[in-house]
Amino acid sequence: MKRKVIIVLLVLATLAVGFLAMEGLSSLKKAPKKNLDKIKLPVVKVKVVDYDNLSSPIVEKGRLASNLEVNLSSEVAGRIVDTGVPLKVGQKFKKGQLLIRIYEEDAKMDLRAQKSRFLNKLAENLPDIKVDYADNFDVWMAFFNAINLEESIPELPKLKSDQEKVFMASRNVLGDYYAIKSEEVKLNKRKIYAPFNGSYVEVNAQIGSVAGMGSKLAGIIESNNLELQVPIESNEISWLHLNEKVDILDSRGDVILTGKLVRKSDFVDQGTQSISVFVKLENTTEKELFQGQFLTARFNGKMIANVMEIPRNAVFSSNKVFVVEGDILKEKVINVVKRNENTLVFNGLKEGELLVVEPPVKATENMQVQIKK
Repeated sequence: MKRKVIIVLLVLATLAVGFLAMEGLSSLKKAPKKNLDKIKLPVVKVKVVDYDNLSSPIVEKGRLASNLEVNLSSEVAGRIVDTGVPLKVGQKFKKGQLLIRIYEEDAKMDLRAQKSRFLNKLAENLPDIKVDYADNFDVWMAFFNAINLEESIPELPKLKSDQEKVFMASRNVLGDYYAIKSEEVKLNKRKIYAPFNGSYVEVNAQIGSVAGMGSKLAGIIESNNLELQVPIESNEISWLHLNEKVDILDSRGDVILTGKLVRKSDFVDQGTQSISVFVKLENTTEKELFQGQFLTARFNGKMIANVMEIPRNAVFSSNKVFVVEGDILKEKVINVVKRNENTLVFNGLKEGELLVVEPPVKATENMQVQIKK
């Protein structure tokens, strides 16, 4: 009998232990399920709507270009000869350097021959001048002696009377003199000197080739006189003012130069619907800059009252955002005041609302979410 009681008690104890073990395992299963459901809720980052007065700069990328670009053209025909400055794209030069020279030895010889013939004509007429215009003879004699075949012809003596003018014209002295002056001007046009420090951006001729009259030989730019051409949205152009200071930024967002807004276009680009403005750069000699390089311009813009700035990816459908009410997403319409490259400035929501600045993927109205701590 005693043995049966012991067996019954052991069975009951075994059942009790099994029951308690099942209950324990069951409770362990339920707790993780609750945590899992909570983790599955999308997490959103919010910002409390709080309006303030903001200074909103305009930041846009622009392209560098020289403020002074000159085309070099030949006004005379002839063979191009070496000057010591290579006629190559990218070649730099200093102001006053001889850039292009057209072979001139034949033109010099022709000019010497003209001056020689002119001297001969003057020599033939000096006796008549001494007799008829004795009061001006010394001046003409000094002019005759001053003529050098290797130098520019001196200034023509001043004619003292109408009779003297008629005499000189009838002997073709005046015509020959001005023909020589014209040839001297043409001779000087065979040399083209650098008007500034710069470099070649275009070359259409080579040493040894023949330049035609009026042909374009090369294009040059002034290296240290640079402007930044920046496209601005037409609805923001009224915020910019001439002569205002502009910060120039590099790719990392650091200020490397300052400039001044010098011009605004008065037409809209048909392709981009933007208006170009031009910023003259200052102290460019301290930085290595190149035509065609892209830099970022930061304009001051203006002060905007009662607005807030948020990331652009917080907005969808141009002017809609999500706010969190309780733990539910609600769609709201905002008033966009200004759009920047990565942010926008707005108003139109009630202060104190929880604005979602990092919406979840495939967010929809009435979606249940949890706020990021």
